[in-house]
Amino acid sequence: MSEFFTPVRSKRDVVLLLMKSIKVMLIDSPIDQNRVKGKLILIVSKMSRLFYFSENKFFSIGFPFSVIENNGVIEFSSKTVKLIDSKITSDVIGVVSKIGFQDTECALEFIDPIIEIADFERLFWPFLLHLFMYEDGYIRYDYDEKNQRGDHHPLSHYDIFYSSLSTFKVGLRNRLEADSMLDFLDSNSICHYLECAT
Repeated sequence: MSEFFTPVRSKRDVVLLLMKSIKVMLIDSPIDQNRVKGKLILIVSKMSRLFYFSENKFFSIGFPFSVIENNGVIEFSSKTVKLIDSKITSDVIGVVSKIGFQDTECALEFIDPIIEIADFERLFWPFLLHLFMYEDGYIRYDYDEKNQRGDHHPLSHYDIFYSSLSTFKVGLRNRLEADSMLDFLDSNSICHYLECAT
């Protein structure tokens, strides 16, 4: 599960994380406790988010799919795909993991791996497009002793967004508990406030 806590730097990383998370949630067997490096929580209410918790890092992304329980089995669907299964998640991971997927200068190089799958799965392209277009709402909490630098890089802080052009930090006076982050992002709970410096 440690692969879930590698840095998120792009929408490609978010899409891979989302597909790998669905794969884990589709597994109907206990996970070997020796391999557990953190916790994955899916909350679907007024908000729809995945939460990832390790000892010093918590983060969350929006979850753009519908969730139903069918005879004790969790199923995921989207506007374009009625049942998100292991095959479609593998197809997305395979295409998005290709070296140069986002960096190619030729449109044909970008579309070739997509066409290979879309020829047999006509809903693959709309599904992939939705993944790259949805608002992922990335937010991360760090307790970062290694990089702490006073008020420039507080020990305890939120990182909002992931790209270097947009990201910023919100320092916290105290170490955050996992439940506090769940509450902070829950649109049904009372609002949290930031203090204005005087």
